[in-house]
Amino acid sequence: MSDGDMSDEGTRDTDLDRQAAIAAKLKLAMRRLPGPVSLITTCEPGGGEPAGMVASAVIPVSMEPPSMLVAINQSTATHGVVSRSQRFCINLLGTEQTNFVGLFANHTMRDRRFEGEQWGYAEGVPFLKGACSNIFCRVSEKLAFGTHELFVGEVEEVTGADTGQGEPLGWIEGDFARLGRLA
Repeated sequence: MSDGDMSDEGTRDTDLDRQAAIAAKLKLAMRRLPGPVSLITTCEPGGGEPAGMVASAVIPVSMEPPSMLVAINQSTATHGVVSRSQRFCINLLGTEQTNFVGLFANHTMRDRRFEGEQWGYAEGVPFLKGACSNIFCRVSEKLAFGTHELFVGEVEEVTGADTGQGEPLGWIEGDFARLGRLA
């Protein structure tokens, strides 16, 4: 092995250490950024099994056309189902719905996620009836980056937004928060 090989390997190790340090700092910084808590729900094409996950990486993209973006880890079952079905619903949770977070965050509870009368289906896509809002989307663009894939969905329907139902559930510093007006 030449000296050049060792310095290349040492540089790679230094770069990996630097990336790990930056990732750790970014995680700490992002913990301080409040965000909404949502369930991303979908269903296998043809009326197959429903799938879902908790997400805070949900943002509006544009109002012309109305569109939303969700970031989904490519290793999750929900990622595969969204990829196949090309449809998803963003269920914006309220403060009284924290129980769904544990249910959807724990993969061992997958079989219990969609039990009960609180679930409805619109064109085959499951949605939480009591959510603050349900935003139904059809995938129009995708971008894989790192561990995640970004799905841009054109919004086909929004329910609950005009009712003022529920107090929005937030997430900050690794815990639930109320998202509301200061005054």
